[in-house]
Amino acid sequence: MKHKIRTSIASFLVFSMLLPVLSSCGEKAAGKDGSDSSSAQAQGSGDVLPVETEEKRVYADDIADDVKFGGQTVKFMWWAENHEFAEEYTGEVVNDAAFEREMSVEARLNVDIVNVGESYTWDTKDLYLDKIRSSVMANDGAYDVASGQYATLPGLVADKVFVNLTDRKYLDFSKPYWVQQLIEETSIDGKLFLVTGDLSQITINQVWCVMGNDTMRENLGYDSLIGMVHEGKWTKDTMNTMLHGVYADTDGNQAKSGGDTFGLVIGDANCTYPFLNAWEISYTTLNEEGYPELTFYNDKTISAWEQMMTWCFDTQDVAYGGEGNVYFNAGSAFVEGRTLFDISIFGNVKYCVEKMEDRYILLPMPKWDEEQAGYYTWIGESNTLFGILTSAGNLDATSAALEMMAAESYRLVSPAIYEINMKTRYSADQEMSRMFDLIREGVVFNFGLVYGFAMNYMNVFWKSNISTNGNLSSAWKSQEKSYQASIDKFFAAVRELD
Repeated sequence: MKHKIRTSIASFLVFSMLLPVLSSCGEKAAGKDGSDSSSAQAQGSGDVLPVETEEKRVYADDIADDVKFGGQTVKFMWWAENHEFAEEYTGEVVNDAAFEREMSVEARLNVDIVNVGESYTWDTKDLYLDKIRSSVMANDGAYDVASGQYATLPGLVADKVFVNLTDRKYLDFSKPYWVQQLIEETSIDGKLFLVTGDLSQITINQVWCVMGNDTMRENLGYDSLIGMVHEGKWTKDTMNTMLHGVYADTDGNQAKSGGDTFGLVIGDANCTYPFLNAWEISYTTLNEEGYPELTFYNDKTISAWEQMMTWCFDTQDVAYGGEGNVYFNAGSAFVEGRTLFDISIFGNVKYCVEKMEDRYILLPMPKWDEEQAGYYTWIGESNTLFGILTSAGNLDATSAALEMMAAESYRLVSPAIYEINMKTRYSADQEMSRMFDLIREGVVFNFGLVYGFAMNYMNVFWKSNISTNGNLSSAWKSQEKSYQASIDKFFAAVRELD
C-alpha cells in the first residue's frame, strides 16, 4: 500500500518535457558553456500530452474515467534485480516516476498494485520459472501478472500458464507504449501471450548500439561519424576500415593485453548478437500463414559469421573478451580512451558521462552495406516480457492495470529515463540526442530469438558457437532437424491453447 503524501513528480516531468518547446518560443535555453542545450523530442515519450484540457486528456490510454474495481488487488511479479518498481519516493527521478506511475493507476482504477520481487539469476532461472508454473497449478493467487527475461519466459507459453491477451478487455496493442514489431512477430494464429514496451525500463536501457570515441576519430583524421550515419554510409566495411591500424601496445608489455589501445572492443559473445538484427539475419521468417520457417543458414549468414570470426579471433585491432580471451575490461578500455568503437547498450552511457575525458558519441549498429534500407538493432535477451496468468483473480482488473501501468510508464517513467537522463543529462549535444531516437526506432524482434528457449535453445546457437570458435556449417547441420522439430512441436502446442 502506498499511503504517502504525494509530492508529484508528474508536473516536474511534464515541465521538463516542455522546456525545448518553451525555449523555441523565445531565446533558446543555454547550457553551462553557453551552447544550445535543448534536445529533440523522442518519437515515443515526446508524444506525451503535457497539459490536461477539456479537449485532451493527460493520460495516454483510453480507459474511461469511470472504470473502477472496488479495491481489487493486482499483483505484479518482477525480476527483482532489475529494480523496475518502487515502493516509496526517494528523490531519484526514475524511482519516483515509477512510484508515481503506480499511485496513478491505483487512484484511477481503485485497485491496489502489489509488486512482488523475485530473485532471478541465470543459475536460478528454473526456480523462477517454476514459481510461476507452480502458482498457476495451485491457483494460489501469488501473482496476476508475471514478468521475466525474454530468453526464458516464452518457454512457459506451451504450459498453459498465460491467457491470450488479444481476448482481453482494456488492452490496446495499437498504442505506442507497446512494442508493435514484437507483437507482429510473436503472435500465433492470432493469439498473443507475452508483450513488452515502456512498462519495462529494460526496453530503453538494453538497446544495443555502438559507442564511439569522437576525439580518437578526429585525431585519426576521419570525417564525422554522425554525417556518415545520416548519409547511410555507416556500414560494416566503414567500421572495418576505421578500426584497422588503431592497435597500440599502450602498456608496453610487448603483447596484446587489456592495457592496450584497440579499434574495436567486443566484450563477449553476447555483444555479437546485435549484429544479427543489424544485418537482417533471422533464425526464422514468418510465411504467409504466419508459420515460422528456418531461414538462418544462407550465404549472407556465412559471410556474417566469417566477418565475426575474423574480428573476434584474427584481428589485432579488435579486443574480444569471449571464453579463452578474457584479458581486458571492455567498459574500462572505452572510458579510458583506449577504444575507437565499443559494442554497448544505452544503459552504459552514464559511465561515459561520469568517467570519460574524451568526447564520446552514440552510433547505431553498422548496416551490412549501403543498400540496406535502415539501421537495426535488438534489445538484449534480458529484456522483460509480461503476461497475464490464467490464475489471475480478476482478469478485467488485471488487464486494465497492465494497460494503464504501460501507459503511465510511457507518460512518466520513460521520459525520466530517456528524455531527462539519457537525451539531456547524458547527451553531449543535440545530434547525439537524435541518435538515441534513430537507434531505438530500429529495434526489431525475431520469432526464433524470442521463442528459441522453448525450441531446443535455438536462440543461443549463434553466441554458443562463437564462444567456442566453432564451425558454423557443421554445427547448423547437426542442429537443423531438431530445431525444425521443436518449432513444429511448440507451434502445435500453442495452437491448441484456449
